[in-house]
Amino acid sequence: MTVEQLINALDEMIPKTLSEPWDNDGIDVVPDKNSEITGVLCALDCTSIAINRATELGCNVIITHHPLVFKPLGAVSCDDSVGKRVIECIRRGIAVVSFHTRLDIIEGGVNDILAETVGLTNVESFIPYGRIGDIEETKFEVFAESVANALGLNIYELGLVKSSENVKRVALVSGCGKDEIGDAIKAGADTFITGEVMHNHMLDCREMGINLICATHYATERIVLSFLAEKVKEFARVEVLEFTREEEYGI
Repeated sequence: MTVEQLINALDEMIPKTLSEPWDNDGIDVVPDKNSEITGVLCALDCTSIAINRATELGCNVIITHHPLVFKPLGAVSCDDSVGKRVIECIRRGIAVVSFHTRLDIIEGGVNDILAETVGLTNVESFIPYGRIGDIEETKFEVFAESVANALGLNIYELGLVKSSENVKRVALVSGCGKDEIGDAIKAGADTFITGEVMHNHMLDCREMGINLICATHYATERIVLSFLAEKVKEFARVEVLEFTREEEYGI
């Protein structure tokens, strides 16, 4: 299978039409669309460490959640964080393709996986990329610890705002959900799970009476890598590997 054939197959399975208008997911770098795929590395981000790892493993395709090129580049230079990675991928013949907001929105994608991981039932969308569901009513501290455990985190890694004692109706948005807090409240959630917000949004949650669990941008989204890997394996007869938290952060 060629790089172009893989991209077309993934685009059909995870359509670009689902992407938010402001997003720039899809093709980031393609040095040679006709090259045969030697291996695929699935990663949250196309970092320099991920590029080195792909090279070591003999992978000439990196599939990510976050786009490498998010905003137009006025110049491509090794002095720029994005530019140097683009140049390195071209040098090494590595194609980079991202599936961002369309992967948040699609059924079975990031937010559905997150909802399943933290134990929600009766899950439905409250906005295109947000999910809301139920849990058996429990104490906030107990639920927060269960979220940490489910995502492989220590409870002290969470950012918490406690506005009520119990949790029953939970909304979630993976990554950065700072702009969706109001939508979660309107949808009837007593608790909101996301990856990160700013300080003022934590204050807003307290003022508006909704519990907040910030479970890190990384942990709320890296759970999709297995989904991506399985999609690639459906039609590409090559080795498909996942880039781990330990490799990226050294912990």
